[in-house]
Amino acid sequence: MKPSWKASRPAHQEGMALVEALIASAVLAIGLLGAAQLALKSQQTATESRQNAVGQMLALEAMDCLQAQAHTPTAACPAQQSIVVQGTRYTRQAQTSPQGQSTDLLVQVSWPNRRVGGASSDHSDPQISWRSSVSTLPSWVGVSSP
Repeated sequence: MKPSWKASRPAHQEGMALVEALIASAVLAIGLLGAAQLALKSQQTATESRQNAVGQMLALEAMDCLQAQAHTPTAACPAQQSIVVQGTRYTRQAQTSPQGQSTDLLVQVSWPNRRVGGASSDHSDPQISWRSSVSTLPSWVGVSSP
């Protein structure tokens, strides 16, 4: 005899709790996988941003040196340098080329393209190129006295 307090289930509902638990587990797994991919992409973007900021800083230093060298011949700027910052090797190149009454300045900074969590779609290394020019005329030329 069955106890009166226990409700009987129809035969077609046997094991439904197990199916519901499996579906809930699958939905949870998909959600966690999406969160993990988001965290990985976030880390990759932060790394690329940091490398770009360091590259910009190195380019600024080289451009400042070239501009100082144009005004002060005793200043010496290295033509090419290899610098390691936070585990990444940056290559910095600085060039000057006289163009009549001005001097063209070119600074290029490049570093290896290392992506976190897999290979990149393009295999080219990131590069920053800055161009500027400096007049070779003395600053007093063209100034009239009052």
